[in-house]
Amino acid sequence: MEYRLVKADPKAFSKYFATYYKNIWFRPSWAEFAKILSDSDDGYWVLSGDDKAAGVYLNNESIGLVFGIPPYSITSELIREVKNHALQSWSLEEHDLHAYNVLDEQEFAFREADFVQVESRQCMIRPTEQLEASFDVNYIARVPARKDISELVEVFRKAYANGPDEREVEVYMNDTVHYFDQIDLKLLQASSLIYDRASEEMAGVCLISLWEGLPLVYSIAVTAEHRGKGLAGAMLERALTVLEPQHPLLRLFVTSGNRAEQLYKNKGFLSGGEYHHLKYTLK
Repeated sequence: MEYRLVKADPKAFSKYFATYYKNIWFRPSWAEFAKILSDSDDGYWVLSGDDKAAGVYLNNESIGLVFGIPPYSITSELIREVKNHALQSWSLEEHDLHAYNVLDEQEFAFREADFVQVESRQCMIRPTEQLEASFDVNYIARVPARKDISELVEVFRKAYANGPDEREVEVYMNDTVHYFDQIDLKLLQASSLIYDRASEEMAGVCLISLWEGLPLVYSIAVTAEHRGKGLAGAMLERALTVLEPQHPLLRLFVTSGNRAEQLYKNKGFLSGGEYHHLKYTLK
């Protein structure tokens, strides 16, 4: 089967995207989903003859948000055509071609088109409710403040070291500064800092933000020497309790392979399924 790519009208593309792309992020409504790409001119139709077989978002020299349009499905032949179109459009010669937000059921087609996996993530969701959150007596909890940024960055550095979420210190700093720049003070009350009572060392943190009108765990971390004390679970329970009067649910993202993945499942969080980041390396 032969395919070709043509530019899509943003309004039409956003409607198709909201209808046919699986809502793995638990977005609150169809309208919110459609709004994501309603002003973007980076959407393309993948045509088979005159039929729309799929939609794809091509931006910043990367492929993203591929969706099939029934009765067509995502095949390796279709992905190869998308890949070739991207390579020719951007004249990539040295850089890898990245594919983001690849759905679980699409991953095989990308692999067959010579992409390799970089990482996988899940969005998870749980209703808020009143819980009896309690911390180990050897620890003290309080609400984070901007003055804690340097200590928070050090906790992230130590907690994520040698794991799938390890990043440069500058990334932790920028993300944490951004959090305090945009956080609503009322929502901040659902966040937690944990200190070791004896050493006064910061042991863990859970930052709660707002995303598309609903709460999201912005960051959660416990340093290695303080794990196994139930701190992460207690911080989540506190967040669920504080949020409950005004918000119906809490969402979070987790990188597959992160040790916290099982904790979230044990705490009642439901996964929307894995989505993947893959890349094609130019030979």
